[in-house]
Amino acid sequence: MARVAGVSVGWLISGEGAASEETIEDEFALVPGYSIQVAAGNGSLPGPEYATRKLAFRRKWLRFRGLNVKDLALVFAKGDSMEPTIDDNNTVMIDTSQRELRDGSIYVIRTDDHLIVKRIQTRLGKQVLLISDNKAYPPIEVNMEDPGDLEVIGRVVWIGKDV
Repeated sequence: MARVAGVSVGWLISGEGAASEETIEDEFALVPGYSIQVAAGNGSLPGPEYATRKLAFRRKWLRFRGLNVKDLALVFAKGDSMEPTIDDNNTVMIDTSQRELRDGSIYVIRTDDHLIVKRIQTRLGKQVLLISDNKAYPPIEVNMEDPGDLEVIGRVVWIGKDV
């Protein structure tokens, strides 16, 4: 009877405890959020690198997208260089396992101790353009044969926006 109703035997007998054996953790994964701002502008110095909050995402959605919660981090965008795609103070989810640059994708990149969020355009040879969606900001050209201290943190896979 409990199996047909989708409830626990304990709840069926006593009415106490959880009605279902499935917990919220079975359906939702908690993705850590950091009080770090990634600059959608000229560059932002990283803040403390420890989780200060968590947001719940359905595990089914994460699996559908091919995402693993252990590789995900949520940070804040700061600035207007990625508008209209990413607005000031939007939350962005980064997949830190995706560090190989794919043309047209958006990445969080560390350079000169600053974190920036930019769209990538690959060019012939080892050239890459870091592009702002806001056309008021010029592209930044990077030679990937000698990228200096540039480090790809991960690909942006989700953007949380207010409407």
